[in-house]
Amino acid sequence: MNDMNIGIILLAGGLSKRLNKKITKQMISYSGITILEINIINFQKNLKNVPIQIVTNKKDLSKVSEICKKYKLLNPVLGGNERQLSAYNGLLALEQINPKYVLIHDTARPIISSKVIKKLVNYSKKDIYCVVPVVKLSDSVRTISNNILIDNLKKDNKVLVQTPQLSNYKILKNSLNISDKIYEDESSLFIENSMKVIAIDGDPLTLKITYERDLKLLEPFLYNSSKPYVTKIGNGFDVHRYDNSKDNENNFIMLGGIKIKSSKPLIGHSDADVLLHAITDSILGVINKGDIGSIFSPTDKKWKNADSSIFLKHASKMLHNEEGKINNIDAIIICEKPKILDHSIQMQKNIAKILNINEKKISIKGKTSESIGFIGRQEGIAAMVSTSIEIKD
Repeated sequence: MNDMNIGIILLAGGLSKRLNKKITKQMISYSGITILEINIINFQKNLKNVPIQIVTNKKDLSKVSEICKKYKLLNPVLGGNERQLSAYNGLLALEQINPKYVLIHDTARPIISSKVIKKLVNYSKKDIYCVVPVVKLSDSVRTISNNILIDNLKKDNKVLVQTPQLSNYKILKNSLNISDKIYEDESSLFIENSMKVIAIDGDPLTLKITYERDLKLLEPFLYNSSKPYVTKIGNGFDVHRYDNSKDNENNFIMLGGIKIKSSKPLIGHSDADVLLHAITDSILGVINKGDIGSIFSPTDKKWKNADSSIFLKHASKMLHNEEGKINNIDAIIICEKPKILDHSIQMQKNIAKILNINEKKISIKGKTSESIGFIGRQEGIAAMVSTSIEIKD
């Protein structure tokens, strides 16, 4: 049992039919973080070591399961056709924990105030039925029928009810178990059964995303909420010289992981792919893991004539372990021959496949050195790479 004697249920079972999106709203991402994760991060920031139970749908179950493992949550459970059934399934999933109170929150409200959570949790030290955050009305209120306003209502003593709502776990679970009526939320159940519901000040930004306009309104705040990620730039550089002693029309070089005909091969311990080496170093630079030589020693016979895609795949795996995502790769290959433009698209496709990213994130350009220096004399090839990556701060 956790110290606070509280369990959290995040309701993420809706199919978002009114949002006109191919994915559910809880799976929409900002800076690489889904709306569901924004909810999780906000709760874990304010309530450490409190168990979180997610209620999802069949469509999202696989992705939600991965998210639960990532954030070390309880295994997700499936919801029902109504919010009430989803909440009940979440309550049943918490039976082994058996908390005194439960916080139930709609993940369609991703902006959660720390002040509101703190106020709610303070009530867990008392004996209560239910506590809810509310927002007072500032606009005038009318009733409407067929687009015609038909009655004036006084806005005094009227409020908008939000989530999360803190409820007595056992009373709520037992009440839902015997209920044959559908309630909008926990507070409506307690009110209908003549049990006191306490109101605290809510947050106007805790808006519920129902339509696309709601999403647009909240987008600036959602981007700010997902700021544990920052953008970092990694730089990579590599150069290899030609083996002038092996001048043969059947020779080739490896560049960007593809074979390109060349009268002279490049000299290297591995396959001497300057582009893949430079990209590998740029990724390692972002995650502060040294350079390619510190991981794959040029004196180790194991890597003699090795395919450089092995190095890049390893760097990509290390980046994934650090929860980093590539924004784009900007590469320049400096040589007199071959003509890079003739091969850049094929290289982009191959690198995108190695890194499992969209090839549109990769730019490969060729430059000559205008016959100046060792590159100008066709004694070698160089590559410079800048890689932009979103990674946890």
